[in-house]
Amino acid sequence: MVDRAGGGNRGSRGPSPRGRGGRPGVRGRGPGGGAATPPRRTGGLNLRRLDGDNFELIHPKCVEELWPDYEEGLEIWKAGEPDEARDALRYALQGCGDNLWVHVALGRIALDAGKDPTLARGHFGYAFELARKAIPADFTGKLPPSRKANRPFYDAIDGLIVCHEALGDSQAAQEIRALARKLGG
Repeated sequence: MVDRAGGGNRGSRGPSPRGRGGRPGVRGRGPGGGAATPPRRTGGLNLRRLDGDNFELIHPKCVEELWPDYEEGLEIWKAGEPDEARDALRYALQGCGDNLWVHVALGRIALDAGKDPTLARGHFGYAFELARKAIPADFTGKLPPSRKANRPFYDAIDGLIVCHEALGDSQAAQEIRALARKLGG
C-alpha cells in the first residue's frame, strides 16, 4: 500500500529533468543513446480486508517506487505547465502502468487544462477499470472512500461522472454514481 506523506524529494534519483534544460519527463540517456525509460511494470491491484466488510485497494510496489515522479508531475501542473506535467506523469506510467493516481491526474489535466472530456474519460475510465478488476464480481463489501488507498478509485469515478455528463451520457453517469454509493456504503 502506498501511504506517503511529505514532499517529493528525489533523493539519489538525480536532478529533475527540468533542471537539465532537457525535455520534462526524459530521464538521462539509455545505452543506445536514446532516452532512458524505466521498464514498464504492472503488479496489479488487489484487495485487503480492513475490518468487518471494509476493504481497501492494495497498490503495486511500483506505485511507491515512482511516487516522486508523480509528485513532480503534480508540481509542474500546479506551476501552470500542463504539457510538461503530462510528460512527467507519462514517464511515471512507463514504470508503473497500474498507478491509479497518475491515470487520474492525466484525466484531470485533460479535463481541466485541455477541456477534452473524451480524452479525460479515457484516463479516468482506465483507472476505474484497473480498480474494478481487483474487485470480485460478487463483492458485497465496502471500499470506504476515506481510505487513502481507495481515494484514486473514487476520484476516477468522480471524473467519469463529469465526463459522461459533459458528453451527454447521463445514463452512464447515473450507473457509475449508483456503483459508487454501493461500494462506498
